[in-house]
Amino acid sequence: MPRFCDYCHSYLTHDTPSVRKSHLLGKNHVRLAADYYCNKARQTEKPIFGKSRTAKKSRKRAQSSQGKEPERRWTLHCDTNRQKRQSHKASLAQQDLAPISVLEKLYRDSPAYAKVFVSECRLDTGQSVRLERLPQRANKRPQREAAAGPQKQTRNTLYKPDYSDAGSTASTALLPPPPSLAQWPACPPLQLASDRAAVATVQHVTRKLEARR
Repeated sequence: MPRFCDYCHSYLTHDTPSVRKSHLLGKNHVRLAADYYCNKARQTEKPIFGKSRTAKKSRKRAQSSQGKEPERRWTLHCDTNRQKRQSHKASLAQQDLAPISVLEKLYRDSPAYAKVFVSECRLDTGQSVRLERLPQRANKRPQREAAAGPQKQTRNTLYKPDYSDAGSTASTALLPPPPSLAQWPACPPLQLASDRAAVATVQHVTRKLEARR
């Protein structure tokens, strides 16, 4: 069983004298042990000389001679805990009243919620798909190509590939999809047959969130 160091809160690799000696002489152990004993000394320290009454009297006289401190002109008015709770409840009520989808309700408290469901924070994936995979060369002129080609799309616009030769740039035009997939008589629906599982999950998550409050 390897030996445990109480100061460093770590296990030694081997329970041998050489390993113990090297650990005790290490910088990390020496620093942590020094901090431990320094904190212990501060907790148990006592004044060498007791407090005298003459020092208190002299301090009071000095304070009375200086006079009172001038009052502050500006006062900071912070919200009380009750006002903070009311504002928090109001914001939660506004979130519940706003139209929201099932996925947004599921991932509302997730860390990357804004990057997916907030349009202003989303990263534009269409532009990255349009860029070529070749490495960027120093002799290329991207500004001229951008001026000659179509206008740059924004975040809110969806990427729609142009299969015609007119919209193509110096690179070859995109090939159209195969006719067996494009002209299929009965395409399968993209919606779920039943949203029972999603609704049950949303109800379970909302119950948990309400219980935490």
